[in-house]
Amino acid sequence: MADQMNENNRELLENESSEQHTAPQSAASQSTDSQSAASQQSAQSGAYGAQSYDSYYSSEYQTPYGNQQTPYQQSPYGRNPYPQQNAYSQQVWQNGQTNGQTVWDGSTYRYSQQAPQPPKPKKPKEKKPMSRGKRFAVKLVAGVLACVLVSGGSIAAFAALINGGYITVSSTGSTTPAFTINKLVSDEDSSTASQTTTTGELSLNEIAEKVIPSVVCVQNYQKTNQSYYFGQIPDTEAEEEDAGEGSGIIATSDGYIITNAHVVDGADSLKVVLYDGSTYEATLVGSDNVTDLAVIKIEATNLVPATFGSSEDLEVADQVMAIGNPGGLQFSSSVTVGYVSALNRTITTEDGYTMECIQTDAAINPGNSGGALVNMYGQVVGINSSKIAATGYEGLGFAIPIDTAQPIISSLKEYGYVKDRAVLGITGQYIDSMTARFYGYPTAGMYVASVTNPSVSSAGITQGCLITKIDDVTVDSQSAITSYLVSKKAGDTVTLEVYNGLSRQTFTVEVTLAESTGE
Repeated sequence: MADQMNENNRELLENESSEQHTAPQSAASQSTDSQSAASQQSAQSGAYGAQSYDSYYSSEYQTPYGNQQTPYQQSPYGRNPYPQQNAYSQQVWQNGQTNGQTVWDGSTYRYSQQAPQPPKPKKPKEKKPMSRGKRFAVKLVAGVLACVLVSGGSIAAFAALINGGYITVSSTGSTTPAFTINKLVSDEDSSTASQTTTTGELSLNEIAEKVIPSVVCVQNYQKTNQSYYFGQIPDTEAEEEDAGEGSGIIATSDGYIITNAHVVDGADSLKVVLYDGSTYEATLVGSDNVTDLAVIKIEATNLVPATFGSSEDLEVADQVMAIGNPGGLQFSSSVTVGYVSALNRTITTEDGYTMECIQTDAAINPGNSGGALVNMYGQVVGINSSKIAATGYEGLGFAIPIDTAQPIISSLKEYGYVKDRAVLGITGQYIDSMTARFYGYPTAGMYVASVTNPSVSSAGITQGCLITKIDDVTVDSQSAITSYLVSKKAGDTVTLEVYNGLSRQTFTVEVTLAESTGE
């Protein structure tokens, strides 16, 4: 019986060994099953065959704390076909976190710190599409930067052109200059002179030869008064007579000519005679009584325009030449030579206007009006005017400085009137003290006939009022108000002292000056 039981145990062990080779399981589960089967068989067998079983079991399985190999390490395949199933691990927890692990390697337990985990690769950020607002802002900034770069380059290039003399800058403001004014430079700076600068004096003969072709004779023709009986229609075809003659300066090669306002005043027609005798019909472009300047035009080309120099370069005792037609066409292209006697001489014209002029002892006679005052470089620096010449004196002539005349002439050429001039915005007539008392006014002043400036009308000034003062200046002539406003600009304010003829009251108001419209 005991032998049979031992035989059965051996068969069971052999079967288990055979199953392990054909279908291996984990080391832990096989070891446990084997031990459990052996224990059961040992219990069933009792004392019989115990020695044989123990001997077989101990030869196959060694204590786990020894260095003997397990049956799987002695596998006929030469290696454990499932090495990861031969071991297990146990995590060690500390303070709620794992800080290491205990690993069974098949023969012993081994403890090791938890290996550091490699950093997780960062997920690349996705670029969000730019909003329309941001795209617009980027484009705007780029455009501004481009404009700054282009503008900076343009300004630098423009400055280089000016310094090189390729571009002429001769005046400021919106009005296009009618002509260019040249500045003088010293001999040391002659190497850098541009087309708007001048070096080297000319002889008197050279000056006359250069300028005479640019000075013309201006003839003023007016219709004669025709007497007619009551009921008859005036003769509109009446003959025109030569009412006066003066001089002019050719400003452009296409026929714009500078002259005095009093030379063309009241003309029904104008004629221009060149230095070679050629005659042209002329039209009036614009006239200004305040500065006694006018611009006329003839239909001609390839004329010889004058060269203009700055009157600011003049000094007292500089030699000058006056060229014109004293007495009219009979003495055309006459030349007189003199010196600059004074600069910025304040002169009041026959109409009561005040101007600052060049005083010279070069003879300026009737017919010289509108002619040229020339420096020693052959440049026109002044416009002669016999209207402001002192009567009863010899060697005392005056000319309008060309620097003062240029903006007036440019405005007349472009607009037909002085565009930027300030006006009070009234029409009227000056009345002296005797006339004023006759009509019941207490003093002399400017009688208001009409008002065109809204600022004046809103201040209570109407037809029939008498303006007696403007700021602190007493109105004592027809030109008193106009002369005072020469230094003012449109938009400036002035204080008026006014007498109302209806209410018999005197009041003071502040009004804003208007801009001249040429009417």
